[in-house]
Amino acid sequence: MDDMRRRQLITAALSGVCRPLVSAEAPKLPNLLLCGGNVVYDAEVLRDGASYRWGSVRSWMPEKTAGLPLKYCLVAFEHTDECKPVDGGKSVLVTASTGGVAIFNRTSLATSFYATVPNAHSACLLPGGHLVVASSTPANGNALVVFHRAKSEAPLFRTPLEAAHGVDWDEERKTLYAIGFDTLYEYNFDESKPSLTLKRQYKLPGPTGHELSPGASADELLLSIDDRVLAFDKKTGNFTPFEPLARAVGIKCVSMDRQTKLTAYIQCEDIRGRWWSFDVRFAGATATLASPGQRLYKIRWAEKP
Repeated sequence: MDDMRRRQLITAALSGVCRPLVSAEAPKLPNLLLCGGNVVYDAEVLRDGASYRWGSVRSWMPEKTAGLPLKYCLVAFEHTDECKPVDGGKSVLVTASTGGVAIFNRTSLATSFYATVPNAHSACLLPGGHLVVASSTPANGNALVVFHRAKSEAPLFRTPLEAAHGVDWDEERKTLYAIGFDTLYEYNFDESKPSLTLKRQYKLPGPTGHELSPGASADELLLSIDDRVLAFDKKTGNFTPFEPLARAVGIKCVSMDRQTKLTAYIQCEDIRGRWWSFDVRFAGATATLASPGQRLYKIRWAEKP
């Protein structure tokens, strides 16, 4: 290439004539599942610079879903408190402090499993078509309850866990992690019986253990307690502050998208002791996103089905 041609190319680049071959557009975000009242929202999240807005929003409602008995449509899902993607994002596992547990399809919105568990606070799938529900603090709660998704309303196993609030299954380690009042527990699951066996426990650095969610890698869990959010290292068994929310009080839910590392969370309103919020917040950002409808308690990133 002669000097004249080289100078022409350099001049064109500096003047902005040349355009980058790779777009600098931010990665697209997955949907957010949101719950807190008697509706579960499946909402598209659009990013406009430093702000966010909703795209399309679908709603699962107990009184409108196919497959759910009428008795569940009145009170069982009045206060939903978990809306977790399962089946590779094709379905949603729902629990409610008012006793309802359900699995519904994100495309058809039809319900395929249902049960009642006192103060059901979270749930996750287990091997062999099983699921476990964290039953929180009523007199007939404080336990982990196991079902098979092919048999609605038929509990198969129960083991005590004080103030059970969060559960997360690690398929690689074949381990169930569960959080209670002041302790994080590890359980083995035997699907042939089925049953859970406690194998290890870790004292939390403060009360009260509230929820579990996957962290930045398969070796990390995020935990919220009364006055902060922690990261738990499954390899070492150590708790460390989750810096974006290390001093945040009243965090009810944290959900990290592993691809973008964007962390969304719900921080309860501090007026009259409210345990919910009408806003989704994002760690490290000032922008918030108002609820698409009802009050919010849990949110979960979920790839589009």
